[in-house]
Amino acid sequence: MLLAVSCDSSVVYSDDMRVDEQGWNAADALVFNMTADDTVNTFLCCLDIRNTFDYPFSNIYFNIKTIYPDGALAVDTNIQFVLADPDGRWRGKQSGKYIDGRYPFCYIHFPQKGNYRFEVSHAMRDTVLTGIKSVGMAVVSK
Repeated sequence: MLLAVSCDSSVVYSDDMRVDEQGWNAADALVFNMTADDTVNTFLCCLDIRNTFDYPFSNIYFNIKTIYPDGALAVDTNIQFVLADPDGRWRGKQSGKYIDGRYPFCYIHFPQKGNYRFEVSHAMRDTVLTGIKSVGMAVVSK
Protein backbone atom coordinates (compact mmCIF):
# COMPACT_ATOMS: atom_id res chain seq x y z
CA MET A 1 0.00 0.00 0.00
CA LEU A 2 2.82 2.43 0.80
CA LEU A 3 4.30 1.79 -2.64
CA ALA A 4 1.05 2.93 -4.25
CA VAL A 5 1.04 6.04 -2.08
CA SER A 6 4.62 6.87 -3.00
CA CYS A 7 4.01 6.42 -6.71
CA ASP A 8 0.98 8.72 -6.72
CA SER A 9 2.59 11.48 -4.69
CA SER A 10 4.71 14.45 -5.65
CA VAL A 11 8.45 13.87 -5.51
CA VAL A 12 10.11 16.60 -3.42
CA TYR A 13 13.63 15.15 -3.63
CA SER A 14 15.19 12.35 -5.64
CA ASP A 15 18.77 11.30 -6.25
CA ASP A 16 20.49 8.04 -7.22
CA MET A 17 24.02 6.90 -6.52
CA ARG A 18 25.84 4.12 -8.31
CA VAL A 19 27.54 1.44 -6.29
CA ASP A 20 31.13 0.36 -7.02
CA GLU A 21 31.18 -2.29 -9.76
CA GLN A 22 33.41 -4.50 -7.57
CA GLY A 23 30.81 -4.46 -4.79
CA TRP A 24 29.45 -2.17 -2.12
CA ASN A 25 31.58 -2.11 1.00
CA ALA A 26 29.59 -1.71 4.22
CA ALA A 27 32.00 1.07 5.29
CA ASP A 28 31.16 3.14 2.18
CA ALA A 29 28.05 5.12 3.02
CA LEU A 30 26.09 6.69 0.20
CA VAL A 31 25.37 10.34 1.02
CA PHE A 32 22.21 12.20 0.03
CA ASN A 33 21.85 15.91 0.76
CA MET A 34 18.42 17.48 0.70
CA THR A 35 17.33 21.03 1.40
CA ALA A 36 14.03 21.21 3.27
CA ASP A 37 11.91 24.35 3.17
CA ASP A 38 8.61 22.87 4.40
CA THR A 39 8.48 22.52 8.20
CA VAL A 40 4.71 21.93 8.31
CA ASN A 41 3.95 18.81 6.27
CA THR A 42 4.98 15.20 6.70
CA PHE A 43 6.78 13.36 3.90
CA LEU A 44 7.41 9.74 2.97
CA CYS A 45 11.05 8.67 2.57
CA CYS A 46 11.86 5.82 0.21
CA LEU A 47 14.95 4.02 -0.98
CA ASP A 48 15.14 3.11 -4.66
CA ILE A 49 17.14 -0.07 -5.11
CA ARG A 50 18.47 -1.40 -8.41
CA ASN A 51 19.81 -4.93 -8.23
CA THR A 52 20.67 -7.65 -10.70
CA PHE A 53 19.51 -11.25 -10.85
CA ASP A 54 22.95 -12.10 -9.44
CA TYR A 55 22.17 -10.49 -6.07
CA PRO A 56 22.67 -13.46 -3.73
CA PHE A 57 20.01 -12.66 -1.11
CA SER A 58 16.25 -12.19 -1.02
CA ASN A 59 16.47 -9.20 1.32
CA ILE A 60 18.73 -6.34 2.28
CA TYR A 61 19.35 -4.46 5.53
CA PHE A 62 20.28 -0.79 5.77
CA ASN A 63 21.50 1.63 8.41
CA ILE A 64 20.45 5.22 7.79
CA LYS A 65 21.98 8.17 9.62
CA THR A 66 20.17 11.51 9.38
CA ILE A 67 22.03 14.70 10.23
CA TYR A 68 19.79 17.71 10.80
CA PRO A 69 20.68 21.31 9.88
CA ASP A 70 21.59 22.07 13.51
CA GLY A 71 23.88 19.01 13.68
CA ALA A 72 21.47 16.77 15.61
CA LEU A 73 21.75 13.13 14.67
CA ALA A 74 19.22 10.30 14.27
CA VAL A 75 20.20 6.74 13.39
CA ASP A 76 17.90 4.00 12.13
CA THR A 77 19.48 0.55 12.13
CA ASN A 78 18.62 -2.74 10.50
CA ILE A 79 15.93 -1.45 8.17
CA GLN A 80 14.98 -4.50 6.10
CA PHE A 81 13.52 -4.65 2.61
CA VAL A 82 12.42 -7.89 0.99
CA LEU A 83 13.60 -7.94 -2.62
CA ALA A 84 12.36 -11.41 -3.58
CA ASP A 85 9.45 -13.63 -2.59
CA PRO A 86 10.09 -17.01 -0.89
CA ASP A 87 9.66 -18.73 -4.26
CA GLY A 88 12.57 -16.65 -5.67
CA ARG A 89 10.45 -14.29 -7.77
CA TRP A 90 11.94 -10.79 -7.65
CA ARG A 91 9.77 -7.92 -6.52
CA GLY A 92 9.98 -4.62 -8.34
CA LYS A 93 10.02 -3.78 -12.02
CA GLN A 94 12.27 -5.94 -14.18
CA SER A 95 14.01 -4.38 -17.15
CA GLY A 96 16.67 -6.42 -18.89
CA LYS A 97 19.12 -7.62 -16.26
CA TYR A 98 17.95 -5.17 -13.59
CA ILE A 99 15.21 -5.13 -10.97
CA ASP A 100 14.12 -1.68 -9.75
CA GLY A 101 12.11 -1.24 -6.58
CA ARG A 102 11.00 1.64 -4.40
CA TYR A 103 10.83 0.81 -0.71
CA PRO A 104 9.26 3.23 1.80
CA PHE A 105 11.09 3.29 5.12
CA CYS A 106 9.68 6.16 7.18
CA TYR A 107 7.50 9.21 7.43
CA ILE A 108 9.44 12.33 8.28
CA HIS A 109 8.61 15.82 9.42
CA PHE A 110 11.41 18.33 8.86
CA PRO A 111 11.42 20.46 12.04
CA GLN A 112 14.03 22.88 10.68
CA LYS A 113 14.63 24.55 7.36
CA GLY A 114 17.98 23.78 5.81
CA ASN A 115 20.20 20.93 4.65
CA TYR A 116 19.51 17.39 5.79
CA ARG A 117 22.22 14.80 5.20
CA PHE A 118 21.26 11.13 4.89
CA GLU A 119 24.06 8.56 5.07
CA VAL A 120 22.95 5.15 3.83
CA SER A 121 25.03 2.02 4.32
CA HIS A 122 24.15 -1.63 3.99
CA ALA A 123 24.08 -3.79 7.11
CA MET A 124 24.47 -7.22 5.56
CA ARG A 125 26.80 -9.90 6.96
CA ASP A 126 28.91 -9.84 3.80
CA THR A 127 31.18 -6.82 4.14
CA VAL A 128 31.29 -6.38 0.36
CA LEU A 129 27.87 -6.74 -1.21
CA THR A 130 27.56 -7.69 -4.89
CA GLY A 131 24.54 -7.45 -7.16
CA ILE A 132 23.40 -3.99 -6.01
CA LYS A 133 23.96 -1.50 -8.84
CA SER A 134 22.52 1.70 -7.38
CA VAL A 135 20.65 3.08 -4.42
CA GLY A 136 18.55 6.19 -4.56
CA MET A 137 16.59 8.21 -2.11
CA ALA A 138 13.24 9.81 -2.75
CA VAL A 139 11.20 12.07 -0.50
CA VAL A 140 7.57 12.40 -1.55
CA SER A 141 4.64 14.38 -0.25
CA LYS A 142 1.79 12.38 1.22
